[in-house]
Amino acid sequence: MRKSLLLLLFLSIFLILTQSKASSNTVLVVTIDGPITQATVELIRESLDHAKSLSASAIVLRINTPGGGLDETEKIIEIITSSDIPFIGYVYPRGGKAWSAGTYILMSCHVAAMSSYSVIGSCQPVEITPYGYRPINDSKHINALKERLRSLAEMHHRNSSIAERFVTENLNLDASEALEAGIIDIVADNVRDLLDGIDGRNFSGVVMHTKNATIVYHHPSIKYHIISILSDPTISSILLMLGIFSLIFGISSPGYGAEVFGVIAIILALFGMGFSIPYLSIILIIVGFIMLIIEIHVTPGFGVIGIGGIICIILASLLLIPSYPTRNWLISIDYQTLLLIFGLVPSILIASFFLFALYKVIRVSRRKPKVGIMEGKIAETLEEITPNKAGFVKYKGEYWLARSKEGRIPAREKVKIEKRDGNLLIVSIYKEGKD
Repeated sequence: MRKSLLLLLFLSIFLILTQSKASSNTVLVVTIDGPITQATVELIRESLDHAKSLSASAIVLRINTPGGGLDETEKIIEIITSSDIPFIGYVYPRGGKAWSAGTYILMSCHVAAMSSYSVIGSCQPVEITPYGYRPINDSKHINALKERLRSLAEMHHRNSSIAERFVTENLNLDASEALEAGIIDIVADNVRDLLDGIDGRNFSGVVMHTKNATIVYHHPSIKYHIISILSDPTISSILLMLGIFSLIFGISSPGYGAEVFGVIAIILALFGMGFSIPYLSIILIIVGFIMLIIEIHVTPGFGVIGIGGIICIILASLLLIPSYPTRNWLISIDYQTLLLIFGLVPSILIASFFLFALYKVIRVSRRKPKVGIMEGKIAETLEEITPNKAGFVKYKGEYWLARSKEGRIPAREKVKIEKRDGNLLIVSIYKEGKD
């Protein structure tokens, strides 16, 4: 025990005193590929945390998107414009696109870049109807979005009149046209050429130092992948519909399976529809603990409610735990990983032990008791019993519910087991010498 504590103390001191090896000349590369959804917002948030943990000098957003939700786009713009680490928007790969919401994100970045033959534009808003997409033409929305894109362009000293035409005329520009029009800063066909091309240049008061920078690629977390699946409008709609119908079916029919599935499905659907992740995660944890309490104290064994509770808590934990540290620790990423392993491996082993123990307990609780032949055996009453009033008797250290065959039998009386009816014993007063 003493050796283990000394080893842990030595490891802790070693990690704390170790200087961070993260280079300040590190650039994080993040890929946005597909529609802009709530999952994209989470991707940008966690990539910014990742960049801070690396002490990165810049973040490259590789953008290839047909567009997406306006609310999600605004959240991303707020993250980018308020970031201390400069964002480099980069439409990639060659022939890629950053239409609609993608153009807004590109314009909000400190540096706007495109690869050859890629396209930006088509920023007129549309709404989804039962009959498909319908363009929005009313001046209220058009003017608001036009002014928004114009202000983003002016923020970074770009051509604001061209930016307005992206909205009012659905203008599209390829890489060479965008560079000539002054709407982007550089054309490059790969990340290394891009970083070398902007090195030493001043963008909105930020001088880039990216030549020969270490390139680190961001790999999305499990949390992102979960939100990405749930953010699909088809999946979230199906989950909501199944959840509502499951609740209706569960209320009208006996059992618990349908209600449990319905509650989980509705909460997951709300995640996909953009509701606050922290609040819904807390609700999911509360629901999970309520299910576990019901399973332990109300229902016998370990069934659907208990499994549903565990699923709720695991999902909430995955969605609440931050993917990356939000501050620049003195401990480098390598040693943070090592520390995580030292903490994670014992935790997994301990959790595995308890899960195995839980499995054994559940297995034993569901096993039918092997009592053998009880008729004619002697037990002792623990409380008064009658033919109409059951009470507990003690037989071989076990407590059984019993009723008397006839008459009243007081507590602390020896009784003879006449027969067993399920989990109920029928007993009579034991008379010495008459067995």
